[in-house]
Amino acid sequence: MKLRLFFLLSCLFCLLSAHSLAAQDVVIPEPVPLVDEGAYDIINFLLIGGDSADTRYTGRTDVIMVVSVNRTTGTVALLSIPRDLYVYIPGYRVYRINTAYPYGESVDSVGGGAGLLKETIEYNLGLHIDYYAYVDFADFRRIIDDLGGVEVSVDCALSDWRLISPELDPNFEESWEQFTLPVGVHAMDGDLALWFARSRRTTSDFDRGRRQQVILRALWGRIRSLDLLSQLTEVWSQVVETVETDIALDDMLTLAPLAATINTDHISSYTFHPNVEVMFSTSPEGSSVLVPDRAAVASLMQRVMQPVAEHQLVQEGARVAILNGSGVGDLSEVAADRLAWEGFVPHILNETASYQPHTTVVDYTGSTKGSSLGVLLGALRVDPANVISEPSPEREVDFQVILGGDYNSCTYGAMPEADD
Repeated sequence: MKLRLFFLLSCLFCLLSAHSLAAQDVVIPEPVPLVDEGAYDIINFLLIGGDSADTRYTGRTDVIMVVSVNRTTGTVALLSIPRDLYVYIPGYRVYRINTAYPYGESVDSVGGGAGLLKETIEYNLGLHIDYYAYVDFADFRRIIDDLGGVEVSVDCALSDWRLISPELDPNFEESWEQFTLPVGVHAMDGDLALWFARSRRTTSDFDRGRRQQVILRALWGRIRSLDLLSQLTEVWSQVVETVETDIALDDMLTLAPLAATINTDHISSYTFHPNVEVMFSTSPEGSSVLVPDRAAVASLMQRVMQPVAEHQLVQEGARVAILNGSGVGDLSEVAADRLAWEGFVPHILNETASYQPHTTVVDYTGSTKGSSLGVLLGALRVDPANVISEPSPEREVDFQVILGGDYNSCTYGAMPEADD
């Protein structure tokens, strides 16, 4: 009896101490001004992913990502929008952003669900969306498989329940298994890529957005390697069979030459951050939501519009050679991808290094200014005490990284996500 009373009191304390939004606190905010795009010619694409097979949340969008293409500078910015972002859905109410699409579909909004989601993003984030593409998860799997799979660097081991086979009935417990994807470089088919992009039980929606960008980058690399952009006219009919979009073939053809020149080092990635752009809260209905900090969000949106070519790190073009002394297989590739994500130009040295316990960095620049070294150390979690300065005016690379046994590739914060 005492234990039961203690449990009830504890639950009551948790409810009272948690920050929640009372019904009277929810007011319709003013629309956010459009982000200043300067003199750049920018086109914003909205990528939407949903699972029509999940009858629990019919029509809700699990993936909401903006791909901002700067035609002036030939660069791309990716922005993942968390599905629990608490926003005003025009003509409806303040609610989770992932309900805008199904509501727009249900009331036959202009442009359907995608049209209302476009309008919602512009109202709350100040980003005007020009085009959209919607992919059902079943079609996403098929697209990856039709391309022959994608190669993905996994820097944080990921564990979650996974269907033993896509053909099995997900309603039966015996259809599932506990699955762990270890750190390393993995060739993923459509099923594994979708699992990697959607898993959230041991991470967060913020990390899931990052992983979705990882898959998109890998997919883009695969498309370029197959030279599919030059075959756009021939494959367009297949594209529109699996992808719902409002962009016409003629418009895609005008973008194809630019798209063919965009390398991954000209793609920047952005996500929302807890307690910076968004705050955890509870809606009047009891749902976990993310309340935006309008000033911080405006600052993030302006950074998204800044071309990656103008970022200091990219201007410096820091060259990094990577040597694996960790004794663990393909960590060089994982570290290289992590640095490329930050804007470095990494090069993997194939020679075998003797084992060393600690990761070290040899700095050949001798520079006391600039952000390259600091970003490099932060990205790979290297102790500044393990930096060796060897200035060389005739250097072929700016830094050499020797991965040691203490190298931990999982440098992103992650926390389990609450259930719906």
